[in-house]
Amino acid sequence: MCMKKLNSPLPSLTVKEKSVLQFIETELLGKGISPSYQEICDHFGFASFNSVQNYLKQLSTKGYLLIPQNQKRAIQILHSAGDFHKDLVERLQAEPSRGVFAGQSSPSHATRFADHSKVLPIPFLGRVAAGLPIERVTENEFVDIPRDLIKNAQNLFALKVEGDSMIDEGIFSGDTLVIQSQQAARDGDLVIASVDNEATVKRYFHKQNPQQPQLGKLIELRPANQKLTSMWYAADQVEIKGLVRALLRSY
Repeated sequence: MCMKKLNSPLPSLTVKEKSVLQFIETELLGKGISPSYQEICDHFGFASFNSVQNYLKQLSTKGYLLIPQNQKRAIQILHSAGDFHKDLVERLQAEPSRGVFAGQSSPSHATRFADHSKVLPIPFLGRVAAGLPIERVTENEFVDIPRDLIKNAQNLFALKVEGDSMIDEGIFSGDTLVIQSQQAARDGDLVIASVDNEATVKRYFHKQNPQQPQLGKLIELRPANQKLTSMWYAADQVEIKGLVRALLRSY
């Protein structure tokens, strides 16, 4: 197993990314050889190799794995699952923000929510990855939002962002997204999508993958981070959970 010394902060790992990486580490340490795609697929119960390829591609892009081409069982680990440093996320959270929503500054919590008739409690359902998918549902927890923040207050819920794949759109780890529940999306919509029963926030497109046009139209989930690439899925692999309507940030 190949390990490199950390010279700079690594991108954050989602829970599933970390699990995949730990499984590969365990197999390498125990058997001296990396697991096959089939073994990874069987271990996690993925529906297809496409899910395995997407996780490995993201781990490679983030600098945790090296995947030699045209070689079986040749995955190399560059950084272990325990190497992750939180420096990048902490710096992002410390950066000045554009406010609770575009063009406005962020008032204090006490001022914003002093008048309870002007706030709307919406269910808080856990965390969503701005990276690869993650969903942790929390029951009986609510987030208060200003009633005038959203024109249509029907079917709203909140998710907290974890990860850095949408930073170029000003969505940072620790932000809270206000989501309007719906199952359809149009090209360019900022969506919460579920893949393998886990949620992620990305831009949605229904189009051909230029690198695999023979597959016809696929669902592209596009990040907003120059270091990352889009994830592509068959339409039946992606379930739209809702559209992002607003962003809240605490100071």
